[in-house]
Amino acid sequence: MTDLELRGVRYELTRTLLHDLDLTFRAGRMTALSGPSGSGKTTLLSIAGGLLQPSLGEATYAGEPMWRGTGDPRPEVAFVLQVYGLVPILSARENVSVALRARGTDPDEADERASAALARFHIGDLGDRQVEELSGGQMQRVALARGLCVGAAVLLADEPTSELDEGNRALVLAELRREADRGAVVVVATHDPAVVDACDDHHALDDGRLVDHTEPVHLGVGRHRAAEGAPAAGTSPAGRGASAVSHETPPQSIQPVAPVPATAPVTTTHPAPAPPAPATPADPDDDPHRIYRRPGSA
Repeated sequence: MTDLELRGVRYELTRTLLHDLDLTFRAGRMTALSGPSGSGKTTLLSIAGGLLQPSLGEATYAGEPMWRGTGDPRPEVAFVLQVYGLVPILSARENVSVALRARGTDPDEADERASAALARFHIGDLGDRQVEELSGGQMQRVALARGLCVGAAVLLADEPTSELDEGNRALVLAELRREADRGAVVVVATHDPAVVDACDDHHALDDGRLVDHTEPVHLGVGRHRAAEGAPAAGTSPAGRGASAVSHETPPQSIQPVAPVPATAPVTTTHPAPAPPAPATPADPDDDPHRIYRRPGSA
């Protein structure tokens, strides 16, 4: 089994996006790559898979550079993209089959293997559906089926569970584990603490730099980003995301309630020529027995 190595990798555009990274992604293991949005996870995956040329340093597999000068990945590499990369005019099966045909698989065999790959993700009955007829979670599983069906030696997945409910997330993690168990390098960029926990190794990025990746990074506990079949937040399938949802209820304001007198005042029914002026009510702030209630409480 062969590891994927990055040595001194730097990537610069108008600013430095990755800062001199040294990483080894080991064969036969699942590695989580975590960090906030904009931390450099997708850029790092793109360099690791040969889609981008680093400004400095090199990514290598089996002693050969991943960058081949074209921006096309090596045959040993398969991507599962966050934007899916599905062809809208093709069916789900055709989107998977085309990846096999591009590697020289006979068309009939490619279609059979594509159907089997869809079945692995419990969407075998959707093979004839056009991509535009699928939900976000279904499209994500088609993209996963396409990435996993080719049996690549290096599998790079960018947020592969972002559109999935808990049950389908567990299914995807089990399939990624199968890929690692057969000896593949499996790298998963994720915001999901459950995905991090399912991986063997974990590297955390912040602003293009590695942060304490020898210890688990607690990403926080929150509601899962999107339910299966629900429309994704943001835009079209070409750019999906999720908005943070707060479940906290803002505290209600506390207002003083005037004390209730122990005995109701007695009012005389006999007129008096000059009734004394009523006593000035005591200032509630001076009453040590004042009680506080939330508005509307009994």
